[in-house]
This record gives sequence, structure tokens and C-alpha cells, in this order.
Amino acid sequence: MKKNKIFIFLIFIFFNITSFAASYNITNLDILATLQKDGSMEVQEAVTYDIGDINGILFDIDTKGFGELNYIDIFEDVGQKNGQYQYKRVPSSKYEISLSDDLYRIKLYSKNSNNTRNFLFVYTLPNALNVYNDVAQFNRKMVGENWQQSIDNVSVKINIPVDESYDNSKIFAFGHGPLTGDIIKEYNIVQYSLENYSPGDFVEAHILMEPEIFSKIDKNKIIHKNVKEELLAMEKEFADEANAERERTQKREEFLNDIKKYDKAIFTSLASFWAAIMFYIHRIFKKENKYKDKFGKYLRELPDDYSPALAGTIMTGNINNEEILATLLDLIRRKKIELEEVSGKNRLVLKADTKNLRTQENTIVDIYFNDFGDGKSVVLEDIKTRNLSISTAKKFEKWQYQILSEMDRLKLDYESLGFIKGALFFIIGITFFFGAGALTSITENPIFILLGFMGFILIPSSFATKKPNSNLQEARAKWGAFKNFLKDYSQLEEAKISSIHLWEQYFVYAVAMGVSEKVVKAYKKALEMGYVQDTTAGLNSGVNSFRTLSLMDTYSRGSFARSINNVTKSSYNRSMSSISKSRRSSSSGGGGGFSSRSSGGGGSRGGGGAF
Repeated sequence: MKKNKIFIFLIFIFFNITSFAASYNITNLDILATLQKDGSMEVQEAVTYDIGDINGILFDIDTKGFGELNYIDIFEDVGQKNGQYQYKRVPSSKYEISLSDDLYRIKLYSKNSNNTRNFLFVYTLPNALNVYNDVAQFNRKMVGENWQQSIDNVSVKINIPVDESYDNSKIFAFGHGPLTGDIIKEYNIVQYSLENYSPGDFVEAHILMEPEIFSKIDKNKIIHKNVKEELLAMEKEFADEANAERERTQKREEFLNDIKKYDKAIFTSLASFWAAIMFYIHRIFKKENKYKDKFGKYLRELPDDYSPALAGTIMTGNINNEEILATLLDLIRRKKIELEEVSGKNRLVLKADTKNLRTQENTIVDIYFNDFGDGKSVVLEDIKTRNLSISTAKKFEKWQYQILSEMDRLKLDYESLGFIKGALFFIIGITFFFGAGALTSITENPIFILLGFMGFILIPSSFATKKPNSNLQEARAKWGAFKNFLKDYSQLEEAKISSIHLWEQYFVYAVAMGVSEKVVKAYKKALEMGYVQDTTAGLNSGVNSFRTLSLMDTYSRGSFARSINNVTKSSYNRSMSSISKSRRSSSSGGGGGFSSRSSGGGGSRGGGGAF
């Protein structure tokens, strides 16, 4: 039991050690450096910590190129007196110093919580500067890049070993680091200051002086070269670059201020620009029709030898049960199928002569006579009671694909904006989407968030928007004029069609395009006015009674119309429901349902049966 308690205690200690994270801020870094006439430099670095909770502090001194440290002393404050920190030396037992590649790493143990402490590091660099024939050069990053935390205020003072009577115009002081830093030169002191230091920044001092100042330097250390003009030229180049950057920054600030000043006007302009693009995409481009008025309002003859299903799809943009109904009616009109009424039920009978049918027509025949019927006939009312198999649903899908393939063959397709316009609008959409946050931040006006939504809408529109190509536009214009004729010719005196065969041909296309009731109405009017002979005269009842009626008579008077329309709609809708519930096809080869198109594999003649 005792061992278990010790184990738990050790686990608790380990957890607290590993989970501890130091909490602190650094408010000030004050560096006082004094150059000596022998070329060395004494440095005092005072660091002020605003502490939440720490176990100690870390401090690194990079001496590469400056010689081995002569000594180092560490102090910590014991309070303030007259506004000045008072220090005591830290015993060596409280800190560790490691050295690797001329980098001194100090680890000082000093546990503190919820207080402010100041630590002072004092050391001497023996080789602080380079002395040439014409200039003495001090060049050191007084604040390195590897501070772990930001520092609110940095101050670096460098004392030069001359008296106040010295002409300090002979001292050239340069500084490098963030452009917000500042340099002040007073008598024999050069001071560098920086607010809001961030990790990765540095403060570099570069001071050029007369070599005579350092009279006690070892003569063997003098570099016999003249480099003053070269160094001054370098600093001029750096200064010009920095000033150019300041000018650019100033202009950016002015620009951002203008944005903030005119934020409402900018938003209105951008929103109007977006609206103009969307108007072009969805009104000008999408609604463009080169053939709108080419064929006039009416076209009194079939524009092309298209099947009713294809013509209906061209006009409605969809493939649905009206196209199936029109296909069946057209097969009846062409005597490929006969319609009978037996015991109050409607039956379709397949004639032996079914050659030369279109592929899409053969598929409909296959579905209704093989899937729904006995191969030769089908009772329409019985279809509703049959369970629709997935294979039958796939045939309906195949039928749709055959119509779309016919449109592809005839190049009745859609076209996009094109690469250049699509790419341009896509880039604009991306710019709106990501620029919304920047403009909101700059202007502090939340209305610019709406630009993100505008960009989100524009992005898919740039590559998903399509319009009918020229072939499809022309086909829609022709068939649209013919559809207008079908809708309106009951009111046109000159449309005196006497041929019952022409009425029936027009009627099947009217069914496909959704205006069958208009044609039936016109047909009845033509009967009343005597343009068409009444085919019901002398009608005999019997099994084949519908054979003597025109399609319009059959459609408007018999139960066949309701039966075939209801059955067609029901079977089509059930087929689409079956497909929607089937497993989705996988684009990554991960299984799932089949895809509708062939991948080009062989074996199409395989099969089986019985004898």
C-alpha cells in the first residue's frame, strides 16, 4: 500500500512538471554598452518581467566573432529606491551556463508568481569592433532574433569613449531592424529605441568612428584597408530602400484611409460591378437567342424529322412521362401498335411489323410489352399492380440516355462562358470572397461581409452557367414556332386542316410539348365547322371499336386516354424512384451502383436461356 502511495505521488509530481507552462510578459529590455579604447565593450542588459508564474528565466549571449567572454555576472532586483532598481548578485549555484558554437546559454532558477521582477546581466566582449586604416566600425545586433516573447519597449545606449567636446559629426550612427525603430545621437552616446519588438525581429547597431578614438587597441588587430566610403555607400543604399518602403507604406496608409473614408461608395461600386456581371451571365449570355425571330411566330409544318420524344425534350428541357405517352401514341398512329378494349380494359397489341423503329422506340416497346406484358400485348390497367424491378427502372434510364445521345449526335448541346470569361469571373469571385474579410477589417464596416456571399455566388456561376448552343437555339426557335401554331391554330381562319392523318401527326407532338388539350379543342372546332369528317359516324361497338376513331377522338372520348396517361406517369415515376434509391456509383472505385455508360469493354453478345 505504501509503495502505491509513493507511485501515485511521483505520478502527480511528474504530471505537474510536464504540464507546467510559464506565464509572463517582458515589458522592458534596457541595454547599456560602453565601448573601450582597447576595442572591448562592457555590456549591461536589464530585463523586466511581468510574471504570472515562472520557475526561472533563460538568457542567451551570442559571442561569435566578438571573442570569448572575459566574465559574466548576473543580478536580480531586491526592490526599488528613488525609482531605481536595486540589485544583488545571484550566486552561481542558482544558474547554469552552457556553451556551444560561441553561444552562451544561461538558465537561472528563480521561481516567481504574480509579480514584477528585474534581472541584470553584465559581461564584456573583448573584440567589439573592427579597426581599419580609415574607420573604426562597430556592428552588432544588440537585440537578437530569438526572444521567446514580444517586448514592449527596447532601449539600447552605446557610449563612445570620447568627451563631450568631441565633434560627434565624425560619428556615423546607423540602425537596422524594424522600420519603426529610432536613433538619437547626443554627444558621445548613440541611443536606439524600438516599441513592440516581436520574436524574429532584431535591433542592429552600426557605428562608424575615427580609428584614432581606439588608441589602446592591439596594433596587430588593425585591418589595413580603407573601407569607410564603401560602408557609407552601403548604408546610403539601405537608407534609400528603407525610405522608399516608408513612402510605399505611407501611400498604402493613405489609400486605406481613403477606403475607410469612402467605404459606402466603394461597397456600392463593387456591388454594382457584381450585379452587372451576374446580369451578363444570367440575362445577356444565358438568354441570348440568335434565332428568336428568324422563323416568325408560327411554323405550320413539322420543322424536322425528329421523334415526338426528342422534340418534346428540346422544348421542355426535361424528359418525362409526356414523352413516353407521345411515343406510344405515335406508334399507334403509325400502326405499329393497335389499341383494343376488352371487358372494359384497354390493351395494347404489338403488330408483327415493328421493323425500322428508332432505338428509343424499341426501348419503350421492350418495357411495355416484355416487362409489363406477355411479349405480344399488355393490359394497361394491370401495369399498376406489377412490382417495378430495378432492371425495368434501368431501361427507363437507358431510354432517357438514348434521347440525350440523339441530341449529342445532332449537336444539340449547351455551351459555357468559355475559358477566358469563365476564368476572369472565377478570379473576381475568389477576390470578392477573400477580399471581404480584408475590407471589413480595414474599414471596420461589417457591410463588406456581403461581398463574401457575392463571391460565393459568383464562383459557381463562372463555370457552371450554360446556354443552348447555336444548333439548340435554332431547333428551339423552329419547334417553338410550331408549338405556337399548335396552341393558336384553333383561332386561325386559314388553318383549315382537313387531313385526319395530319391532325394525328400534329397531335402526338402536341402531347410531347404539353399542348395536347389545345389541339383537341381545335380538332373539335374543325369538326363543328365541317373541315374534318366525323370519324365516329356509323361506329360499331366491339372489340376493336377504337380502331375507327382518330387519336383525338380516342384521347377525348375514351377511357384509354386516362388509362394510358395514368399508367405511363405511374410507371415512369416509380422507375425514377427505384433509381434514386439504388446505391450511388463510386467515382473512386470504392464500390456502389453501376454507371449508365459503357466503359468500352467487350462481351456484349454474352447471354443465356433455356430449351
